Amino acid sequence: MKQYELMTITDIDLGEDGSRDISNKIKDLIASKKGKVLDSDFWGKRRFAYEIDHKSEGFYEVMNFELPADAVSALKSELNYITGLVRYLVTATN
Repeated sequence: MKQYELMTITDIDLGEDGSRDISNKIKDLIASKKGKVLDSDFWGKRRFAYEIDHKSEGFYEVMNFELPADAVSALKSELNYITGLVRYLVTATN
């Protein structure tokens, strides 16, 4: 399994609890793909460098996880359908 980092930005309108719910949904999604979340760092509310969908703030989180390399594209396609997830970036760490 390879290690990856996932940075997410969730909608400010969801509030902190809604953002954590999305975080838990993503963790369950990783586990369903035979992955394992190694570390999670919730940064909280941060200001954007530029407006996204007419909003200037969102909740940030960074997760480190292991996942089989062939499951990454399936994970990304399912992340696209999560309502309230404004942006995400998956990068390989090793």
